[in-house]
Amino acid sequence: MYRREQFTATLAAGDARARRHFRLYVRRNGLSEARIGIIASRRVAPRAVDRNRMKRMVREAFRAMAPRPAGVDLVVELRRCPGRQSGGTARAEIVRLLEEIAAETRGG
Repeated sequence: MYRREQFTATLAAGDARARRHFRLYVRRNGLSEARIGIIASRRVAPRAVDRNRMKRMVREAFRAMAPRPAGVDLVVELRRCPGRQSGGTARAEIVRLLEEIAAETRGG
């Protein structure tokens, strides 16, 4: 279980990467698996349907990763909510961010 203290520790001390739609925070967790948390605020996406769509997109991208990063906590923050037409761009962006993290954890 990903507890609130660990979530905030990742935000405070984690390495951050920002792109157009997402900001990704990364912190080593000492476990054999990766954990993910998602922040989608009302300020960025006022409609619940949009927040839920983006969270679902991030979870699906994380689950589809092969291989997944190991030993890290990831917090994905929604910076800008894309419209339904540009959802593919946002999906490609989060996939690239997650792949970068996976490559770094394998390499070092």
